[in-house]
Amino acid sequence: EIVRALNTYLVLLADHGMNASTFAARVIASTESDLISALVGAIGALKGPAHGGAPAAVIEQLELIGTADKAEQWMRDARKRKVKFMGFGHRIYRVYDPRAKILKEMCRRMNPKFYDLATRVEEVALQILHEEHPERPQSTNVEFYSAGVLQAIGLPREFFTPTFAVSRVAGWSAHVLEQSANNRIIRPQSEYVGPELRKPAPLAERG
Repeated sequence: EIVRALNTYLVLLADHGMNASTFAARVIASTESDLISALVGAIGALKGPAHGGAPAAVIEQLELIGTADKAEQWMRDARKRKVKFMGFGHRIYRVYDPRAKILKEMCRRMNPKFYDLATRVEEVALQILHEEHPERPQSTNVEFYSAGVLQAIGLPREFFTPTFAVSRVAGWSAHVLEQSANNRIIRPQSEYVGPELRKPAPLAERG
């Protein structure tokens, strides 16, 4: 079952559109750099806790909560301190991440202790997020239950992000090849949004 779980995880996370790490890889490829450099850039983006580093942070947050009966009090106190709930919200999805549904069922079978706490935390988190922003739907993302699956497999949490990278190499490589086949350098436009043009102070008045 462990082998099957790992294989399922690797397939589920192999690619997911123009996410931050994939975009980084394509930008590097568009400069006509090599595949390895593009993959290194993608790994650098994936390392960030807002991207590939989230599953380990989910485990850390659940450990702080401790037990299901403490979840609501801990989480409401945490929001007063502006603490982010790890494993919730997505730049694209405004509904439940379909990958998370598969991983959630795997957690139920393989990691019941994690599952019992996680489902209560999920329930409370979604309730609080809805109370705060009823006009902006947020739901569970793939990282939340990825944490429980990777833990059940027996991976140390410092291996969570590298395992994500192993999965995503397939997607990154495909994007790099696609970019290189019909290449045009990626150069997004930016728009200045600062103060309007101001008259410089006379030299005598400058500090």
